[in-house]
Amino acid sequence: MGVKRDRETAGMSNENDHITEDEAALYDRQIRLWGLDCQKRLREAKVLIIGLNGLGAEVVKNLTLSGVKSITIMDETPVSAADTTAQFFVSGCEPGEGRAKASKAAIQELNPNVHIEIDSEHISSKPASFFSQFTAVFATDCPLSVLIRINKMCHENKVHFYCGDTWGFYGYSFLDLLKHTYAKIVPKGSKTETEEAVLDVLDYCPLGPALGVKVGAGLNRKINKVYILLNIMNNFREMHNHLPSPENRESELQLLKSVRSFTLQNLCCEDNKVGDEMLSCVFGELSPVCAAVGGIIANEIIKGISRKGEPIHNFLLFDGETCTGVVETIVVRD
Repeated sequence: MGVKRDRETAGMSNENDHITEDEAALYDRQIRLWGLDCQKRLREAKVLIIGLNGLGAEVVKNLTLSGVKSITIMDETPVSAADTTAQFFVSGCEPGEGRAKASKAAIQELNPNVHIEIDSEHISSKPASFFSQFTAVFATDCPLSVLIRINKMCHENKVHFYCGDTWGFYGYSFLDLLKHTYAKIVPKGSKTETEEAVLDVLDYCPLGPALGVKVGAGLNRKINKVYILLNIMNNFREMHNHLPSPENRESELQLLKSVRSFTLQNLCCEDNKVGDEMLSCVFGELSPVCAAVGGIIANEIIKGISRKGEPIHNFLLFDGETCTGVVETIVVRD
């Protein structure tokens, strides 16, 4: 995919609304996979990425290779030694440089046809109108209060919102696609007949209301343990302004146990689904977990843009110990 062409040579100017021969050759395999119309929608899509940790890097990689029109990246977090364990774009860069700027050249090399832009402003400075220019927004490595605020502004501007994180062996993603109409493939009645595409609609809700549901009051008592962990990790970050640090493992474990007690009580969850052993496996970013969750998120963004294929509705919960993912639907009606 690292084809050495500039945008003019590849015929990617805004005036062209057709797929050129160069693009057809570059994206041949995915055009065969999801069709020409989908590829046209991708080349018109503008995506905002907030957070370029290991998970963000996986999402950016897959979207860049897919051939979206542009990707705007926001992350001024200084590159640290920990980033090199999962964030492959910052390899060889100067320590202390912002993750987004340090990654731009490596990202652009994947696909020169995609416009990569770095926005150095902090997300908190952006008004709601800023998000209206994008087709989709993905946020990671942010406190829950920030995610809820971004989701609210995306919802107001009718922009698809995605978020996610990974912690050690575990991870999640969340989707708010508003009222989403999509085409799904269903088999016809007869064995001799081929499949057909039919339109279906899914209603989504923002992250805040979805996480506000209590066990026994809309939340299933058999909810997956990673969902409980998601709430524990969000509460930990809100309370302590950072994720659990591997360098201070023992003291952080004690804090995690305290946050777990608070979270279980807040969710009205009597069963302790998240044991001490699970809490001991939430430190740092693991590249394979980032790859698994990031690949799914990027694919969901592509499905959302193309409106082809049934999307996740609305939480994906990933357990790296068993290498399984579970979809949980938690939708709060107005």
